[in-house]
Amino acid sequence: MDINTRNSRIIELLKYFSDATRVNKSQPLEEKLELEVEKLFGSNVWGFREILLVITIARLMDKNYRASTEFYKCNPRALYEGPIRKFLYDHHVPHRKSGPLNIAKATEGINTQWASQRRPSELAKSTVSLVKKIEKMDKGKLENFFINILARFFKESVRVSKLEVAIEPQEDPVFLFDVCRNMIQDAPDAGNTPQRIVGLLLKQYHDDFKSGVSVNGYEDRASVTSTTSKKPGDIMEEDGGMLLKVYEITVKSFGQPRVDESLDTIRQFEISSGIKIQEVFVICRKQDCHPDTKAHIESSIYLGKLEHENVVYYFVEIFEWIMQLLLHLTSGGRSNFCARLASYIAQPNTSEKVKIYWKGLLEDSGF
Repeated sequence: MDINTRNSRIIELLKYFSDATRVNKSQPLEEKLELEVEKLFGSNVWGFREILLVITIARLMDKNYRASTEFYKCNPRALYEGPIRKFLYDHHVPHRKSGPLNIAKATEGINTQWASQRRPSELAKSTVSLVKKIEKMDKGKLENFFINILARFFKESVRVSKLEVAIEPQEDPVFLFDVCRNMIQDAPDAGNTPQRIVGLLLKQYHDDFKSGVSVNGYEDRASVTSTTSKKPGDIMEEDGGMLLKVYEITVKSFGQPRVDESLDTIRQFEISSGIKIQEVFVICRKQDCHPDTKAHIESSIYLGKLEHENVVYYFVEIFEWIMQLLLHLTSGGRSNFCARLASYIAQPNTSEKVKIYWKGLLEDSGF
């Protein structure tokens, strides 16, 4: 069948079975099966439960589909990144952009050989065990299994929604600075928190003054490599397709390995785009600077520069930079930034640790 027909059928299938979960139209799973499902949902590595969802839907669509030997026969990327991901997003279910594909790693089958190369190994083994059981289920048992795992996804949505906290947008730059600093220091979320804060501040700055400059890249997860996303750094400022500035955002060491990685990304970007990159601004803490960074002047915000293979890396102190941007914004702009930050934290895919820390931070502040 063509892709539009398939997507329509999947959407109908998801709607039908999600309605069935709401009226509890299912039987409980056998104890061992339930324990294996719970193991996947109890992990913060969401890709395992997402690959299980893809496989179950593919099996419902085609009773001859066998993920254990031909996982990619169902075209899992189109399946997940199309109707499934939209369904999860619409129902506020935490999920990853390409979770199943990141877990699958181009394997032929979800089997013991695949599991031996995945971490955590226990989750991979449970996934393989579940796949074997799925492939032995008749139509009725498979549908009952699907209703149960959909209910588990919805349970995650409800659980995460309880972490949300309402806040009136704030204009006080000192309050906002303290919030940003504390979030970056105590809930960095593998670099996602500082990257999002810096990106939102830049976006709000250009929106405030109607510069026409667009800010791109900051909505990607920090773990997304710049090469994969075809960008020269974490964040870019662009105007009408013209690249103005490249930023790297980090609260980890930006030593020589990171410089080499950045330079490799830049060269690949230059080849594909024809755009020459001459400088990169590294927003970081003082202790994260490359050891060969030279400042030449005394400054609390400018930490120095490093020249490497015709690219100049300017190092900028992240907390000084944040305060400066907050002070540059209008009061309305600071209010909008606060609302955008709160909206990001409320998103279902934002780390649970970040949500919990944010909630505690606001409660301690009296909000």
